Amino acid sequence: MTVTTARPKTSAPARSGHSGPNARGAKRRTSHLVPGGLVWILPGFIISVGLIYYSIVYSGYLSFFDWGGGRSKMIPAGFDNYVQAFTDPTFYTALRNTVIYFVAVFAVQVVGGVLFAAVMHSKIFFANVYKVIVVIPVVVAPATLAPAHIQAWQTDGTVNQILEAIGLGSLAQGWIGQSTTSLVVVTLVGCWGSVGFGFILFYAGMAQIDPEMLEAARIDGAGNLRLLFSVVLPNLKPITISLAILNFITALKLFDNVWLITQGGPAHSSEFLGTMIYAETAGTGRNLGYAATLSVILLVIAVSVSVIIQLRSRERKALIEETPDV
Repeated sequence: MTVTTARPKTSAPARSGHSGPNARGAKRRTSHLVPGGLVWILPGFIISVGLIYYSIVYSGYLSFFDWGGGRSKMIPAGFDNYVQAFTDPTFYTALRNTVIYFVAVFAVQVVGGVLFAAVMHSKIFFANVYKVIVVIPVVVAPATLAPAHIQAWQTDGTVNQILEAIGLGSLAQGWIGQSTTSLVVVTLVGCWGSVGFGFILFYAGMAQIDPEMLEAARIDGAGNLRLLFSVVLPNLKPITISLAILNFITALKLFDNVWLITQGGPAHSSEFLGTMIYAETAGTGRNLGYAATLSVILLVIAVSVSVIIQLRSRERKALIEETPDV
């Protein structure tokens, strides 16, 4: 009689390619991560890095040379271009004009934007028509409006005709052709075109204020002015800070209105850094190395001011958060 002994079944060792829940989990853990969004951001990434940052680096490199462009020889200049910039009276005139333009345009934009936004939030007739009229200067290209501004500020233009009509003909003058008034014209044109943008932001900001907060202030006896200065404006502070940064950067790189109306003259009285850079690249005795130097200085000023404003805003926010409630 033969006795057959059954051998215990032993499971074969799992292979790396064997299917199963553990194998699938291990496969997921060891698989390489594929950035699925890379395909979508790649065009913008190439444009940003390949054009913008490359141009910044190349401008920094070019600022250490004297170069007339084209096939002319690039002559190493060291820091001579930077020394020339900081000893050039026109450079300081451009910086002064930038500060004057920024202060004037920012003040008019805030005051005008808040005023129009507050009026539009009240119940007035034809509010939508007024909104369109205020916003038109924002959406129209400066090149389209420049001929109208030139005609208005010429010696026989609209401004002088209005002054003569109201009995102030003694004030009539050649506004664009005088060094004492050319910057005034450029600044007024900038103020006229900036109010609409301030109105858009402040109008949207006022719409976000809690109506219950406004109603509580009115129950406490606050009038319209007290409501505006004590409730509305404090809530619009972030918008005001953003406008300050945008206006300063705009003043630094201002070019289109200035060049189309005054071309930086007469005698550099309405010169800005943008017009200086263009003159150095388009003139007969052009020096692209010096133009690149001015561009680098403009970039450093813009970034520095933006960082300072942001750091100050964070310090104020941290101070407010650390202040205990009474």
